[in-house]
Amino acid sequence: MSGKLPLAALLLLATGTPALGDDAPDPERGKALFRACAFCHTLTPDGGNRAGPTLWRLFGRPAGAVEGYHYSPALKGSGIVWDEAAVARLFEIGPDVMTPGSKMPMQTIASASDRRDLVEYLKEATAP
Repeated sequence: MSGKLPLAALLLLATGTPALGDDAPDPERGKALFRACAFCHTLTPDGGNRAGPTLWRLFGRPAGAVEGYHYSPALKGSGIVWDEAAVARLFEIGPDVMTPGSKMPMQTIASASDRRDLVEYLKEATAP
């Protein structure tokens, strides 16, 4: 990289941590929300890649880092490290804004509580 921050990183810095809702997270609700993601992503180390990479050990991982998955140059060069704020922001503004040029289809989750529930579920389901 040239020392300039990628657009996705600038968006995260400019907007701060997205609202994740104020009430307690509901990972069961997050699990239900994940069903739409399961067409493209697995959650286990042996689940393999589908249209998207496995999300096993997602949190703390740089975007574009799963071995054996062919990422778009846009995602590989995004500078994103997946944490709670980045995952929530992805579904708040959509992949077309956060990772323009990537292969992920347009999806947003309007509800901050739903984003929080999905993040909580993913934290539990993808942790070693």
